[in-house]
Amino acid sequence: MLDTDVRPELETDEDDRGGFNRRRLIRVVAVLTLGILAVLAVWQDPVHAGLF
Repeated sequence: MLDTDVRPELETDEDDRGGFNRRRLIRVVAVLTLGILAVLAVWQDPVHAGLF
């Protein structure tokens, strides 16, 4: 009979400490930068200049 109560160990990265690592920090900075640039691009659109 098979023992189904035992799960195999998952392979994880050695540097995974549950906090911010370098790759996650670079990803967050890139997303924030692209978001800020997108907001600035929308604000600079001349189509919206006559609305306010």
